Amino acid sequence: MELERRGVVPFLIVTSTFLPLVRAQATARKVEPRVIVVDHPVGGLDADEFATRVEAAYAGMVRELEDQ
Repeated sequence: MELERRGVVPFLIVTSTFLPLVRAQATARKVEPRVIVVDHPVGGLDADEFATRVEAAYAGMVRELEDQ
């Protein structure tokens, strides 16, 4: 919340497996985070696979910012 007051657009990057947990926590805390979902897992990936996840997260952030 403080970041938004300062003009910073915060994003929560989460893997698909943890999305239900993030939604449940957000509901319990009465917040609506900007969520970017990437494929699970991110751990144990080689450099190319990890780069693909990073590119997907970046593309998601760009889409969200363009929709504002």
